[in-house]
Amino acid sequence: MNILEIKNLSLAFSVGGRYYEALHNVNLSLKQGEMLAIVGESGCGKTITAMSVLKLLSPNAQITSGNILYKGENILEYSETKMRKIRGKEIALIPQDPLTSLNPLYTIGSQIEEVIKEHQEIEGKQARIIAKEVLDEVQIADSEKRLNSYPHELSGGMRQRVIIAMAIACKSNIIICDEATTALDVTVQAQITELLKEIQRTRNTAFIFISHDFGLVHKTADKTAVMYAGRVIEYANTKELFKNPKHPYTKALINALPDFNSKKLEAIEGQPPSIKEEFNGCSFEPRCTFRKDICKVKVPPCIKSENSDVLCWLYN
Repeated sequence: MNILEIKNLSLAFSVGGRYYEALHNVNLSLKQGEMLAIVGESGCGKTITAMSVLKLLSPNAQITSGNILYKGENILEYSETKMRKIRGKEIALIPQDPLTSLNPLYTIGSQIEEVIKEHQEIEGKQARIIAKEVLDEVQIADSEKRLNSYPHELSGGMRQRVIIAMAIACKSNIIICDEATTALDVTVQAQITELLKEIQRTRNTAFIFISHDFGLVHKTADKTAVMYAGRVIEYANTKELFKNPKHPYTKALINALPDFNSKKLEAIEGQPPSIKEEFNGCSFEPRCTFRKDICKVKVPPCIKSENSDVLCWLYN
């Protein structure tokens, strides 16, 4: 059974008195204990899809259609009071830059304890014990001492571990990682990724892993959704996606990965369109080397197969 389902989600932004659609009929699902990656270039709709799940949207954003089902209930119908009880507790967020999420005026211990108090109604000595336990679980050395440290006294990797500790302290069912490893060096990135996989295994936590790093996704995710211009253009089991990519954009992203056997990286010409650009057909058509005449005039339907879903006229 799916713990989360995004069904036909469309979203628009109001700019200068006019609405521009940023998400187009997004469909995704997530099972408990599963890691779903959402990949694509910057501006393709990855983060706004995740923020829609948390209902953390800017004032000029409006969901125009669709549902987001959490445990079978449409959270888009939840009041802000009810959403506050879910955010951080049942659905947690690990942001790209943990420093902006930690208060520089308070110790690490007090901030973790505050989260435990807010969402589990546990405080005092017991909250302190749980705070130390979760720091141990995310492999922060000398955790007793680090409870009294301030954010600026920790490295970027350690601060990211603290944010992860906050999420698991609340026993979150879903953790959204929004480019959570991008700002880290390669060695620390690998450590954090392995830590997330360990939490997935031991706690049966579901993850939404947002990234532009296809190589990292290959090692991490169970399922992968490739987004382009606000649409999920390919959706498949990760192993199947890398073994047999279907959409030209997916193929281009994989071909752009560094390969020690290749003499030259294959770049994708052009840039993703802005939300103000309008297309009658496929939004990837101007950059696609496989384009047909129909691609300019009609949006491709979703072609479903046993192993994947793909939006491309090559398969119709």
